[in-house]
Amino acid sequence: MSEALPSVLSVGLVAPGDNDRASYVNASSGGRALELLKLLHVDLLVVAPRLGDLSIAMLVRQARIISPWLKWVLAGPDISTQDEVAARCNGALAVIDDPNDWTELESLAASVRKHSYRPVAVEG
Repeated sequence: MSEALPSVLSVGLVAPGDNDRASYVNASSGGRALELLKLLHVDLLVVAPRLGDLSIAMLVRQARIISPWLKWVLAGPDISTQDEVAARCNGALAVIDDPNDWTELESLAASVRKHSYRPVAVEG
């Protein structure tokens, strides 16, 4: 049985289209990302350092209410030391300053998917 691709929700960044390593969904705002999290299973949330509608801490707090075990990454240019410290204090899996390097994010998403609990359907 083939495994489904890892899914990545990108907030405030334009992710590449789906490829043979990951499936992507883009959200232009934190509010839209929260709406999508209610509808979709996501392996990795990738957040830009600046969102227009929510602070990153508020987005992560609300996202964890929807999906308690959600893993997330702060990615983007111009990440300050304060941004990095705040992200790590809020449980960021990684902080990546090159948003164009999606291969690293795809590897993280694949690792998260591989190690996450997935209930197995029992036929009977």
